[in-house]
Amino acid sequence: MRILLIEDDRLIGDGIKAGLGKLGFSVDWFISGEEGYTALHAAPWDAVILDLSLPQRDGLEILRDWRQQGADVPVLILTARDALDQRIEGLQLGADDYLCKPFALTEVARACRR
Repeated sequence: MRILLIEDDRLIGDGIKAGLGKLGFSVDWFISGEEGYTALHAAPWDAVILDLSLPQRDGLEILRDWRQQGADVPVLILTARDALDQRIEGLQLGADDYLCKPFALTEVARACRR
């Protein structure tokens, strides 16, 4: 599976990329919201892992724009924003799953395989 990872925390991004790579996933990682937003249309993706607090462009804005453009790739929000209203908003905007940090890599892999 080819995964688009948009995460600005280098420690988390390195861990996800390495961990999912060991599980057989191919992960392309972008740090800024703007680069990640553009990357969605640059290649075919099986799933997206999207942080919300990103430099240059917020993850919810990215998700909203993708869904308005008709993009239907599965999106997993992976964020520190853990308030109930934030989780509901992310799901209402079109996320397929919402995980809060800290997380287990097995949770991320399971969500990507859906």
